[in-house]
Amino acid sequence: MEYSAGMVSSLFWLSETRKTALLLQDGNDVNAIRDLAQTENIYQVKNEIRARKMANVIIKRLHSLPVECLELIVTDDIATVKLIILISIMKTDLLFFEFIHQVYRPAILLGETVITDRAINSFFDEKKQQNETVAAWTEMTTKKLKQQYIKNLLEAGVIQNEAEQRKISIPLVDYNLRKLLEDHGFTTYLNAITGEA
Repeated sequence: MEYSAGMVSSLFWLSETRKTALLLQDGNDVNAIRDLAQTENIYQVKNEIRARKMANVIIKRLHSLPVECLELIVTDDIATVKLIILISIMKTDLLFFEFIHQVYRPAILLGETVITDRAINSFFDEKKQQNETVAAWTEMTTKKLKQQYIKNLLEAGVIQNEAEQRKISIPLVDYNLRKLLEDHGFTTYLNAITGEA
């Protein structure tokens, strides 16, 4: 997987992901969901192009997960669903996974309580030095990516905004989700958000 700046226009999409998971669970195929996104505006967006893009991104995320996750997304509590979506984003976006693994997880391991601008900026500066694709991105693109990464963490509930700081909130992972992820080889993703070894 290559680095991508696609996340500048891809949000967390909690309710849209639940809706898509339900459609897949009900037997709709990918093309049917794309059609529903465009013709019936199931995601309630302004234009068909945006609707199709959302459908494509959400379906890609859902297909990156064990099939059993569809049931959890549809029926489980919001906190668990948010963690599943966060993992699906990590699974489909290499740079975001590395951000979690190299910024968020080490902060937990070192006993730090916040994600700092310095840590975020250092991560992107390092990637620009290491990778031509990242180096070619404009400052605006990089700025938007940083904002979206933080929004994803906020929406997933693994950080909280407190007194103008991004306070780390280590998630409690439901036993059934933990077992499912471990059984399907997702331990690296699980450990990245819990700080476990």
